[in-house]
Amino acid sequence: MNEYELMTILHPRLTADETTAATELVGTQIAAHGGEVLSTDVWGRRRLAYPIAGSMEGTYVLYTLKLPPEGAAPLEAWLEVSEPVIRHLLIRGIIPYTGRDRNDDRDRDRDRDDRDRDDRDDDRDDRDDRDRGDRDMDRAEMRAPAAAEPEAVEVGAGAPEAAAPGEAEAEGE
Repeated sequence: MNEYELMTILHPRLTADETTAATELVGTQIAAHGGEVLSTDVWGRRRLAYPIAGSMEGTYVLYTLKLPPEGAAPLEAWLEVSEPVIRHLLIRGIIPYTGRDRNDDRDRDRDRDDRDRDDRDDDRDDRDDRDRGDRDMDRAEMRAPAAAEPEAVEVGAGAPEAAAPGEAEAEGE
């Protein structure tokens, strides 16, 4: 027999009594498929990351169990059609839970934040050394439209040459 962890999410419309009954029903199905429930841990109602069966909440229940390998597929088939179970995940192997010490988490988070802050400072120093090309223009220059410059016309390319105001009078005399 293999050891498994089974996480189920029960439909949020279930009352507390119905949730207890659904939890026991899953346990009896495990036994019916040749398994043995080692522990049941009801995590309670939690918000889902995305809607499942039109629900944004569900009651999480974690089971640790022993089950013969040939009993896993029929158990999962039953879970798929079970009305109170909206999602499940069966994993072979039990991951031991060692617990958390909140002080260790705070120390680890503080150290990580300090490292991240130091890394960001180093990145900023590196950015100052690279070639920025056109990005060095002042933001005001980028926003202001460029002054309209007269277009240069090629002389002798078949385009009539524009005469200056004083030249037109000289030709007409």
